[in-house]
Amino acid sequence: MVNRLMLALTDLQNISDQVDQAISSVLGLNRTDARCLSCLITRGPMAAGDLAAAAGVAPTALTFAIGRLAQAGYVERARDPADRRRVLITATGKALRFAERMWSQTVTESERRLSRYSPQQLELLTGFVDEQIELQRRQVLHIREDPGAGQDDH
Repeated sequence: MVNRLMLALTDLQNISDQVDQAISSVLGLNRTDARCLSCLITRGPMAAGDLAAAAGVAPTALTFAIGRLAQAGYVERARDPADRRRVLITATGKALRFAERMWSQTVTESERRLSRYSPQQLELLTGFVDEQIELQRRQVLHIREDPGAGQDDH
């Protein structure tokens, strides 16, 4: 059963990657820019540092990504009303309307399917997903720390 679940997780990751690529292509964005936009759509306005952390993007690369997204009309920069020294990056109405068109059916269907589970089962599933996210974050760090890991030793 564990092998079946591991295969299902791999399949989910692969199909999610295909969806991300399709969305990026439709929007005319590279994958990094699309990932940043996704974070803003799902999490709301963020300061640049928070967005860089959420999207897994280096701060210097984020500056260019925000510029491209702003030029395409998908994000806006605005002063944080709580701290005028901070700038918040916000998804525009254009980006939010696109997300609604692309995802509303999937969100509705997912909510319908999840409603079959008890609160305890949902807690278990959420905990498992959270653990997998943390595992994947550690994997990213491991790969970045050992860039030769994929090299053939011959």
